[in-house]
Amino acid sequence: MKSPGMMLREAREEKGLGLSDVATMTRIPRQMLEHLENDRFEEYVAEVFLRGHLRNYSRELGLDGEQVIQVYERFSGRKRQSLTIPEERRATPEPRAIAQAARQTTPAVASGAAVAASPVSFDVQRYFETLRPSHMVAVVLVLFGIFVMFSFLSTNRATAHDPTGFPQADESAWELEQDVEQTRWLLEQPGESR
Repeated sequence: MKSPGMMLREAREEKGLGLSDVATMTRIPRQMLEHLENDRFEEYVAEVFLRGHLRNYSRELGLDGEQVIQVYERFSGRKRQSLTIPEERRATPEPRAIAQAARQTTPAVASGAAVAASPVSFDVQRYFETLRPSHMVAVVLVLFGIFVMFSFLSTNRATAHDPTGFPQADESAWELEQDVEQTRWLLEQPGESR
């Protein structure tokens, strides 16, 4: 049985390509290609990178990437990890569960008068388990924005129709403004020496 590295090396040599050529074509570092050809899979930090490099290298050489992955799995004894998430770890319920819950919680309402409906069950604990911290932050920000908007709109501001909100100046402020106007007028008069 050939190892995956041996399969890749033979295919590369049949095409007359060097490791540098393949590194340029695949954008996989030359050192990583050497690790693949020498079956030094432990050099990879994560399995996902290893499988991706095997697939890309195989495709570039005209080999079937899935076949090379299967040879790798037999050679190393590692199996592909399942992508299914256990039901207890799922953040959102399955569509069947949503439809079933909707059927159970539909209230009956008659036209004009409310009729005694079946008790509506709502699992509050499960609802809060599915909330993420980002959802909570978004809710808090929206509520804060609404609060700021209402406080801004409800402040007492004067308008042309309602001048009661304008500050009222006392007599000394008016006298000071008149003195400023008289001084400005005197300074703007041409030709007089002071």
